[in-house]
Amino acid sequence: MAALLKGIPVLPVEDFNAALSFYKDKLGFSETFRDNNDAPGYVGLKRDDVELHLTGVGGGLARTVAEQTMARFLVGDVEKLYAEYEKQDNVIHPNGKLQQKPWGTREFGVLDPSGVCLTFYRDA
Repeated sequence: MAALLKGIPVLPVEDFNAALSFYKDKLGFSETFRDNNDAPGYVGLKRDDVELHLTGVGGGLARTVAEQTMARFLVGDVEKLYAEYEKQDNVIHPNGKLQQKPWGTREFGVLDPSGVCLTFYRDA
């Protein structure tokens, strides 16, 4: 059977300026590419070994799609990342404080400007 080697979430974006500022300035991602310098519709970002892509969703559907989208990221030191993000305004979701979950992970949640739920976790 062929092995899966990597996954890259593609997250919906309502406002590219707000999304890029959030991911780069608050979450520490770096931009790796974009499809158009003037008005991007698709952008790649990376932090450490994690990549994600942002895509514009038209027709007024971005917020609806984003609010139904979730991505989970395994991190080496969830407490350290939580402390880093907690220093930023409006990053940690009010209901997403760092906590131990019944399914065995220690995790916290973030909502991006479009409404995508990002969970950062470590296994117990």
